Amino acid sequence: MTEIDDILTPMSVWLKEKRKVALATVISTWGSSPRPVGGQMAIDSNGEIIGSVSGGCIEGAVINEGVNSINDGKSRIKDYGISNDMAWEVGLACGGELKILIQPLNLEDEIVYSIVENIKNREPTKLVINCLTGSRHIDNSIINQISTYDKIKEEFIHVIDPKPRLFIVGAVHIAQALTSLAKTADFEIILIDPRDHFATEDRFPNCKIINEWPDTALSNFILDKATHLVTLTHDPKIDDPALIYALKKDIGYIGSLGSKKTHNKRCERLINIGFRQSDLSKIHGPIGLDIKAKTPAEIAVSIVAEIINFRRSKHE
Repeated sequence: MTEIDDILTPMSVWLKEKRKVALATVISTWGSSPRPVGGQMAIDSNGEIIGSVSGGCIEGAVINEGVNSINDGKSRIKDYGISNDMAWEVGLACGGELKILIQPLNLEDEIVYSIVENIKNREPTKLVINCLTGSRHIDNSIINQISTYDKIKEEFIHVIDPKPRLFIVGAVHIAQALTSLAKTADFEIILIDPRDHFATEDRFPNCKIINEWPDTALSNFILDKATHLVTLTHDPKIDDPALIYALKKDIGYIGSLGSKKTHNKRCERLINIGFRQSDLSKIHGPIGLDIKAKTPAEIAVSIVAEIINFRRSKHE
């Protein structure tokens, strides 16, 4: 899975502005690389960039190669070693190695525009790149779930998943801290609460708010593996409809706030309406990693940490 910054969408604007662009992609790493496989950086002919492939330590060299690629129209693979001194500069314990594919793009690059449309529609994309010829094609029939470089075939499969989305049910105090932290972690946030006097723009600025019952609100969205849900109200009238709807979908993390006693009662209610124990095991409750959190901000940290751990553990 690639929880990578979306470089392609802003880069597509460059292409529409008729700016010549090269795209650098991390296709392989070894050691303490500062960016994961799939990390990207767009470079224009003037050396302006979007994104990052190394956290800063080799960016200058990659920019030069990107400009050269634009000028000669040729793709290239470059290997970069990160010394211990360079690693220290970008906050790593020790050095590593990066293999980076650098490709010049056409102004009317249909592959890029197709992927951008998929990103907009929250549809996953599996892009196959021949690193020798630079040819690319989309093949969503591929079973790969993570981006992979095949050094024998000289082929890179880039898996581009939808941006992680977090539905927060309940405009409570913890939700205020959680929206801020989750946004910092680059989640798309949607707050749901039928009580419009709680879920207001004043309390939750720069956040999409839906003042509807959770099951009604959720029915307007495609719930995918990159979708996550937390319920925070303790009120069965609000939390339970969200859980009932989400448990019937193939989504990512589900978590519910409350003590063990509260969670046991929640599970009893769900079993009484037909859910099985295997269904209930999908709910993380009590919610969050056990970091002895007490304050709303600390509880929010524990929730975000558990969601991140869930996402990474599923795709290692």
